[in-house]
Amino acid sequence: MTRFLTLAAVLTVLSSPASAEDLRLTIDGIRNSQGNILIAVFSEAKAYETLDFWQAEAFAAVPARPGSTAHAFPELTAGPYAVVLFHDENGDEDLNFNGDKQLEGIGVSGASSPQDEPGFAEASVGPGNTTIHVFYGG
Repeated sequence: MTRFLTLAAVLTVLSSPASAEDLRLTIDGIRNSQGNILIAVFSEAKAYETLDFWQAEAFAAVPARPGSTAHAFPELTAGPYAVVLFHDENGDEDLNFNGDKQLEGIGVSGASSPQDEPGFAEASVGPGNTTIHVFYGG
C-alpha cells in the first residue's frame, strides 16, 4: 500500500506543470530614499532602442531605498527582456538634467558603467534574478 501511495505522489509531481520563473530585479546603488525607481521592461528591440515606453511590456514604480531594493514581475516568464530604470527623486516622472549634467540616476540591464549603452541583445535578460546598478551623474 505504501509503495502505491509513493508512486501516486511521484506521478502527481511529474504530471503537474512546472511553474515558470518570473523576472526578478535587484536594483543597487540607490543613493537615497527620495521618490521612486521607475522601471520599464521591453520585450522588443525596436521599442527598447527608441525608448518607446508605450510599447513596453511592463512598468513599475518602486519606492526608493538607500543601497538596494528588489521588484518582481511575476507575469514576465518568457523573455528576453531589456530593462531601463531611473531614480525619480523629485517625483516629476522625468529624468532631470541641468544642462548636460544628469541629476538623477539611471540604470540599464547589461550596463556595467555609466558610459555603457547596450543594444537590445547586450541588455537582454531572461526570467530569473537580474541585478541592475543605478548610475548618477557626476
